[in-house]
Amino acid sequence: MATDSVRLEGAAAVAGSAEQERRARRRGAGLLSTLQARIYVTLGFLILLTLGIAGVAFFFLLGGYQDRLAASTLRQIGGPVYLSVVTPPGSDFQAFEVSRQLATGATVGGIPLDPDVRILFVDGDGAVVSEASGSPRFLGEQLDIDFSGATTDTFIEGRLTAGDETRLDYLAAALSGEAARRFAAEFVVLALPVEDRQAVLGDLTRQLLLAGGVGLLAAIVVGLLLSRSIYRPLQATTAAARSVARGRFDQKVSVEGTREARDLAESFNQMTEEVQRQQGALRDFLANASHDLQTPLTSINGFSQALLDGTVDESVARRNAYRIIEEESRRLLRLVEGLLDLSRMEAGHVQVDLQPVDVNDVLENVGELFVLRAQQLDVRLEVIPADLPPVSGDVDRMEQVLANLVDNALRHTPPGGNVVLSARRESEISVGIAVSDTGAGIPEDQVPHLFDRYYRADRPGSEGGTGLGLAIARELVRAQKGEIQVDSRQGVGTTFRILLRLHQPAEAEPVEPFA
Repeated sequence: MATDSVRLEGAAAVAGSAEQERRARRRGAGLLSTLQARIYVTLGFLILLTLGIAGVAFFFLLGGYQDRLAASTLRQIGGPVYLSVVTPPGSDFQAFEVSRQLATGATVGGIPLDPDVRILFVDGDGAVVSEASGSPRFLGEQLDIDFSGATTDTFIEGRLTAGDETRLDYLAAALSGEAARRFAAEFVVLALPVEDRQAVLGDLTRQLLLAGGVGLLAAIVVGLLLSRSIYRPLQATTAAARSVARGRFDQKVSVEGTREARDLAESFNQMTEEVQRQQGALRDFLANASHDLQTPLTSINGFSQALLDGTVDESVARRNAYRIIEEESRRLLRLVEGLLDLSRMEAGHVQVDLQPVDVNDVLENVGELFVLRAQQLDVRLEVIPADLPPVSGDVDRMEQVLANLVDNALRHTPPGGNVVLSARRESEISVGIAVSDTGAGIPEDQVPHLFDRYYRADRPGSEGGTGLGLAIARELVRAQKGEIQVDSRQGVGTTFRILLRLHQPAEAEPVEPFA
């Protein structure tokens, strides 16, 4: 026993440890399971992604901008510098004069000179023989330039890489005879070093990181405000849904927030209203069904006991007791059959045999079933036939539906009133079968609920019903790919209309039920 106890304790410890691990994993996995966290992460990711794309795009666009800026700078100062070299202001003008003007930021011809621009004097072999600068950085270097297109009137431009791996944008022209002798060169080259894009981007890294930090901070603030506007209505709806699950069906949530959140709240409120109504209808049905079951069962039990005890010994009394027992048994049977039919329909087990049906035959059969009943109630029952093509339906199910509608019409029509069965062509593909009465009508607010389960309209003649007849009728009509409608006006009467499709040959395309 002690060993078993130790084993049980060990197993419990292992199970507890495993449960703790599962909870820890759930907590870890739940870090991104909330809508708020996902909004934060999404906004942060989008900002980082945007900054990354902007940085890459800036890196590539920067090179093109640098190229255009260098070329523009050289073109802008090329002409004035060339003129200052070819036509010097004085006889003592030397290359260092131009260099001085560049270094001091002077202007030539009204155009400011860039101090980074190098003025190189090159001989016919492409070698730099002198520079207009204090430090002869490129003196003696062989420049890889094709001077064939350079003249005293035409500049050539391009890019080269110097011996120290410096990239230079250049502008070159041929010197005139006097200038060539003065500088002992044949060409003048204006060269501007191009700064490396990676170096520039490295200088901007701090600024980009700063912008990213500001963006992330903004994302957190915006995410907080945005997530509150989104998840607060959802939290309220979730809490209300939990209350409904615990049986509190009177829950309502505020319709606020985004459009989707408002739609959800409205749908939830409609759902709770429908659930409350269905629960009320179910309670009424149970009360009615209990009463409907109790009354016939009491009668059956009482008369059965009287027959067994010999209390009823006369033949007439016994026959009356047998008749009452039979009627009450049939009443119970109808109630149970209705419940079973509804249960089968809810499970999708309605069986129909769609065949071509003559509508007039169905109307005549149903009319004959209720002739005596109409006479007993002093109601005129009229059947109006029509010349119509066959419809697609199940004869037994059609007669069951019409019998229910006619029975309701007779019960709700006062003595001296009329009940009419008729049919007519509704469209090219459908026929309508109508059951009309001249009863008191149905209140307008109750019409939308007539086909709900367990619902009984508040009008004369509704007493004793279970609220299943019209719900069953609608399911049977739908099973035949049809539709049932109702039109009622208080003080005038009510008309139920069944729409069925015309019969189609077997090879015709299958049709969908009415919308």
